[in-house]
Amino acid sequence: MELPIQLLQQGIQRGSILLSDSFDDIDHAKFFAVIGVSQDAIAGFFFINSRIHSIIMAKPRQLAMQYQLKKSDYDFLRYDSFLGANELQIRPVAALIKSMQEGQTSIVGQLTDEDLILVLEACRNSSLFSEKEKLQFFY
Repeated sequence: MELPIQLLQQGIQRGSILLSDSFDDIDHAKFFAVIGVSQDAIAGFFFINSRIHSIIMAKPRQLAMQYQLKKSDYDFLRYDSFLGANELQIRPVAALIKSMQEGQTSIVGQLTDEDLILVLEACRNSSLFSEKEKLQFFY
């Protein structure tokens, strides 16, 4: 059964966590969190990783944006993981909905209120993002 686009859009909000295998440059399904939503785009697209990549360990500003998510708060995680909030990516909502309709992407959860507040605060204070990006996506 195909879900109506409006219903899919209602499920995609700030803090939504999705699982997708629709990434061209990644050979496996990835969890990611949505931090900003506009009429036609989603932003944030912060990937959830089981560990912090060694390249990030040598970059203090990016390392500061690795936010730990506890398995005990998220039943879909196998172990404590890290939300990589160090790179803002923007995707058209239409592309995301298409991948959901095709079964490549699904909503699996929502960041806890506490985690969402702390991630947004870290993003607002980070020098990795422009003032325009901060105003558009983190407030």
